Amino acid sequence: MIKSLEALRSVEIGIGLFHMKKEFGIVVHGGAGKLARVSRSDLSKRRAKLVESASEGFKIMHFKGGSATDAVESAINVLESSKLFNAGLGSCLTLEGQVRMDAAIMNGDLSCGAIADQSLMYKSISLARKVMEESDHVLMVGNDSLRKFCDAIGYKTAGFEVSYPSRAQISRFNEFLKLVGSRKYSDWKRNTSLFNKYLLRNPVPAEQTGTVGCVALDADGKLCSGVSTGGRWMKLPGRVGDSAIVGAGLYACNSTGAVSATGAGEEIIRICLSKMVSDFMRDGLGAQLACEIAIKVLSKTSGNGTGGLIAIDKDGGVGRACNTEVLPTAVRLSSIPVPLVVISKEERLSQLLFSKPKGKANRQK
Repeated sequence: MIKSLEALRSVEIGIGLFHMKKEFGIVVHGGAGKLARVSRSDLSKRRAKLVESASEGFKIMHFKGGSATDAVESAINVLESSKLFNAGLGSCLTLEGQVRMDAAIMNGDLSCGAIADQSLMYKSISLARKVMEESDHVLMVGNDSLRKFCDAIGYKTAGFEVSYPSRAQISRFNEFLKLVGSRKYSDWKRNTSLFNKYLLRNPVPAEQTGTVGCVALDADGKLCSGVSTGGRWMKLPGRVGDSAIVGAGLYACNSTGAVSATGAGEEIIRICLSKMVSDFMRDGLGAQLACEIAIKVLSKTSGNGTGGLIAIDKDGGVGRACNTEVLPTAVRLSSIPVPLVVISKEERLSQLLFSKPKGKANRQK
């Protein structure tokens, strides 16, 4: 039993975690989940899209002089537009067959913005950024209120609405609907008794995807975290998960690091998972060990298969941990020439970072 943070820091040094001063870069994830629910073809597509996302975010910072905030928004926009993840155009459906998305973004100076229960704009992270920069609020909920807000600030959402689910979403929805009808849907225990009391007279004629998240540290030492999601399949209308909750689904502080979480939102909210990681980093732990310990806490309180984390600390050390089978993740740092990708729970970013691919550090792919 390790009894002190000093001892933990010694362990961290002993296992050789990647941790370098003056580093900057970006980490993106495609959601924690089960490998069996993802085909090889889809896994390959998601890997490629994560590489594209990390490359785009890094390019914003390294070649265009953009901030960590710009990088996080751009990287997540790539994933939201892909239809491959549970965010944006690939969002899952509510019990009533509707798309309702949540998102949040947070800077290291503690400024933050979030949106929830909306289908006004599939690039949800961009709308959350507007709440952060154009209002005094942190969280805004619902299409009506967000539409009025966008009109007031002159922000155009036309062409970005999610007015009708895709065929893949409808097919998946119908599969879940059969499980609900036979009372075999296990993701929601207490909600099961409520399902048939909700209006399912006109369900929309509804593959496992994951929430997306991103953390970045720019060359000026500024941090940012972002997350975007469609929530959980068959959620009750009006449900808001961890992705829109600062301290749960994400957290960023320039004196510690930036964190993004994914998984069972209710369980993540209960223990303020992302803030926990930030607090561990404040106590001197690097990003990797902070993530690992926080996931152990999540597993102890909620069981396995409940979540994952990515993080980047104030010095550029990166972290990733999960208690699920997979957490597809891509990282692009100023010290490596191309993005690196890990998929399964067992793969460690530190192992790849220590065996960096050969090439010029400023080459972009």
